Order: sequence, then structure tokens, then C-alpha cells
Amino acid sequence: MSEFNSALFQANLLYGVDISTDKFEEIGLIAWNHIGNKRCVTYVFTGDIDKENHTIQLPCNCDIIEAVTYGFEDWNTSSNKKSYGDLGSQFTENYIEGQKMFNNTNYISGKYAKFQRDGNLLYFDKNYGKINILYKGVIVDETGLPSLNDRESLAIATYCAYVLKRKEGLMTSNIQTIQTAQLLEKEWYRLCSNARVSEYLDQNAMNEILDAKSSWNRKIFNKSYKPVQ
Repeated sequence: MSEFNSALFQANLLYGVDISTDKFEEIGLIAWNHIGNKRCVTYVFTGDIDKENHTIQLPCNCDIIEAVTYGFEDWNTSSNKKSYGDLGSQFTENYIEGQKMFNNTNYISGKYAKFQRDGNLLYFDKNYGKINILYKGVIVDETGLPSLNDRESLAIATYCAYVLKRKEGLMTSNIQTIQTAQLLEKEWYRLCSNARVSEYLDQNAMNEILDAKSSWNRKIFNKSYKPVQ
């Protein structure tokens, strides 16, 4: 993996692109989003909801929210024997939860909370108290930009050259410049598709793919469903 701005060096070396770092980062991030590769690390954040606004501030590196939970596991709150529910089932569920091993990294205990996201804020329908947020944060370099592999760096460099050459051709109405931009566009599409293919797929990743393909788990009405293995 290399720094994001290494693609600027390639753009200058291969295509003679000479622009400021800020301008390159703007164009490069557009290309990176088109490629769609996001390398993330899974985090768990625990915090208290604001009692007045029913909101909570997300961590600054939060990108994708996997789950937001609160409290204990679901249990039988209704019973034909007791008016206040089957408390024994609550102890049973919590005991099972404590004995679980080898959980998937996307697993988090508790009941799912209802929320809406607006930027770095989560809005809840009520005060759930202390909540747990399972989220993924993008792996970044020292400048706070995404880290790149060699394929992504080359694709981004080509996209940058294509955008600048296309703009130049439209502004000057130069047919040769426009044709050059069209060739760069085709090359960008090829390199973008190539960058989306993983350079290496380890056995753990293949095992997760096969698990997802062969899973027969089913959602149960009015019960929280979370992958356990």
C-alpha cells in the first residue's frame, strides 16, 4: 500500500500532468469513489444518547454503520403464566450470549435500535440510554486520504489525465486533444475494472464468501437477527 498522492507522481511521470496537490486530490477522490474499493477496519463505539435531543455524535472516522444496539438480548416479554413476562428466558438468553465464541467480526450483542443518520449525527426515536455502534472506518494514510495499491494508483493517475485533457479539448475545440482524451477515457475504464479485482484472496476471505453462499439462516418475526458464526 502507498500514499494517495503517489498517484500524482505517476500522473506526472506517465502523462505529464502538472497540477496542484489540492486539485489532484479533488479529482483523485472522484476516481477512487468510481473504483469503489474501500478497505475498512471494524470498530465498536459505546456512548450515551443525549437525553434532550436523542442524538449521538459519531466518531470522526466512521464510514459505514453495520449495527446499532442497546441493552440485553431479546427475551419473552409476554407469558401465559406471568403478567410481567418470562424472566427466566432473559437469564437464558444472556447466558447463551456470554458463552458465544468465534463470532463474526460483524456481530454485536443487544437489541437493534431505530435510528436515522444525518452526517456525523445519529437521531433516535427515543432515549435508549447507552448504545453500541458497530462501524467500519476507511484505512487512510498519514494525510488522512485513502491508501492505494498499485492498480488503484495507476487508474487514478489515468483518470486525472483524462479529465484534464478532456477539459483542454473542450475549451480549445482541438480535435486531436479531444481524440487523445477519448483514448485516455477507454484506458481509464480498463484500469478501473482491473483495480476492482482483488490482487490476492486469502483463505479467510474465501471462507467468508463460501459461508455467505451456503448459509440457510432465516429471519424470525419480531426477533433480532445477527450472524453468530
